[in-house]
Amino acid sequence: MTESRGRGKRSAQDAANTRRNILNVAASCFAQAGFDRASVRDIAAEAGVSHGVLRHHFGSKADLWQAVMSEVFSEFQAKVAPLLADDSTNDAAERFRRLVRGFIEVTQSHTDYARLFVMETQGDNERAEFCRAQFRLQHQAISPLFAAAKEVLPELQHHTNDSFSYCLLSLTYFPLMFPALKADQKDIDVDFLMQVLFSRPAMTVG
Repeated sequence: MTESRGRGKRSAQDAANTRRNILNVAASCFAQAGFDRASVRDIAAEAGVSHGVLRHHFGSKADLWQAVMSEVFSEFQAKVAPLLADDSTNDAAERFRRLVRGFIEVTQSHTDYARLFVMETQGDNERAEFCRAQFRLQHQAISPLFAAAKEVLPELQHHTNDSFSYCLLSLTYFPLMFPALKADQKDIDVDFLMQVLFSRPAMTVG
């Protein structure tokens, strides 16, 4: 019985590893080629599995895309949700800064996910609407914390939750969409982006 249970555990772990590998390869392929041009057979070959194995785990190409995008938003949610729920400090400004830093870090560590999100939200189809709906849910969840942070952070006074999000997405996603430009840019690390996002606007003279 012990040997049988051991084989079962290894089999389940092998299946989980195979599934994870396929998801990673598929995310990269979808991000580089787009949904229409990405080939399920090419994804299977790059993942080192047969087409039948891929179909066994994910079914159709649309099902595979859905699994990839669910993984994308799960990764962001896993990073963001604990920061939203963290009430270890009453300092809304500090909590919001942690949230923004966490978003930047997960974006930079999952560049294919970020590229895929930007690519898919540009369309006018079910895939784009799925992405937009998921983003709206996360954006709305952040709104109360943004409002609380705005009350104490002068750097946020010229922003709404929407405008701050636009700035955040632009600064984090633009270099990923145009990687060739990074050679001419200052190193875009997390501290630099935080400094830009939380800087006060220049005063104008009337």
